[in-house]
Amino acid sequence: MKLSPFGTAVLLILAAAAFVSVVSAIPALPHAFCGDVVVNGAPAPDGTEVSATISEGTLVTGTQNPVTTVGGSFGKGGADLLLVQGEIPNGAIITFHVNGVPTDTTGVFEAGGGPTTIRLSVTTGATPLPTTSESVSSGGGGGGGDDTTTAPTEVPEKTVTAEPGGETVTREMPASPAATTPAVAEEPSAGTQEAARTTAPRETPLVYAPIATIAGVILIFAWTRRQ
Repeated sequence: MKLSPFGTAVLLILAAAAFVSVVSAIPALPHAFCGDVVVNGAPAPDGTEVSATISEGTLVTGTQNPVTTVGGSFGKGGADLLLVQGEIPNGAIITFHVNGVPTDTTGVFEAGGGPTTIRLSVTTGATPLPTTSESVSSGGGGGGGDDTTTAPTEVPEKTVTAEPGGETVTREMPASPAATTPAVAEEPSAGTQEAARTTAPRETPLVYAPIATIAGVILIFAWTRRQ
């Protein structure tokens, strides 16, 4: 069967369209990366996650993006390379992350490029706050003179005693040389003075006893005479 020129043209157009569809369905070749990772100034511990993002295009993740470190590096010694792949135009900017923290290292996407060696460094953890100290100065409100310490004054000790007859006598005793705390003199309270008067012994004058005896004898003698 011989095709007409029109039929031939139609077949060529369909074949070209199918070829373009197949080519567009094939993703661009990935760009591979490897390198060292430093965390807080030391080689990254095993299992540290390294990932990449792009500035434009569609990134395919999950297949060797992210990867993990071994011995402070990734993509070395047979370890998995970090692959940046997807529908990404050449020249797209790549940003690298360590445990989700963006680094200052960037790359430029090139389909089929690599392995490209890079070095990633991050600082993690809370930054310690500066320590501040406060100085306390003492002094007068206006003058602000030097502080002076007044030595305790020795105060003679006072002893309150109740003497016979209800009198209260206060005696001053010399302060003890070992005393370092000033003694506070206290006056006896009204209750103490009343208790002293109550408990103080009262002497009964014996001079009235002979007179009472004589009076009793006289009364007995007079009563006897009347009988």
